[in-house]
Amino acid sequence: MVVTFASGVARAQTVCDVLIPVALVPPAGGFEPGCGSHRALERGPVSGAGGYYVTLEYPACADGPCAGLTGASKFVCEAASGYSPCLGVPGPIPPVAGHHAGPFGLGMDQRFAGDTDTRAGICFSDYAGNGARLGVVPVIEPVASGAAQARVAGFAWIFLTAPVPGNGDLTVEFVAGPTALRSTTWGRTKILYR
Repeated sequence: MVVTFASGVARAQTVCDVLIPVALVPPAGGFEPGCGSHRALERGPVSGAGGYYVTLEYPACADGPCAGLTGASKFVCEAASGYSPCLGVPGPIPPVAGHHAGPFGLGMDQRFAGDTDTRAGICFSDYAGNGARLGVVPVIEPVASGAAQARVAGFAWIFLTAPVPGNGDLTVEFVAGPTALRSTTWGRTKILYR
């Protein structure tokens, strides 16, 4: 599976520090980046051709703001602050059993509220915040309900266009351009613009 946006922009092979604990299953044809393509992704697996997301259980980490946390508190922290260790293609990753809409929504609301620009519904081109509403999510191949592993096929940058409502829908704009790479300094993220 080649992970691209409809415009053909390829994604990074390894990402560190900014990972949100969900993965996207793209619709046929991929995701279209840009302001006109805001998308409300449902928690999946779901039928239909619109793409969806699944929650992930990242391995425990010894570094970063979520070090030492477990269970729901770890999931909330990773949604709010990002997962610190690196994740690469084509690594396997386990989806989380259960719905997790509450902890996910809580963490994403903290992420949204922690930004200096909290205007809902804006486009990334109008955004003037501190970067808290930007994150990276793995893009995975479709997973069956109850699957033990998902295969990471690539990564996509997302911009949160609104807080997560009670139903858990994730409303995002896909951002074409920045690629996350491991910097020479441990625990930092370098963003390169192509």
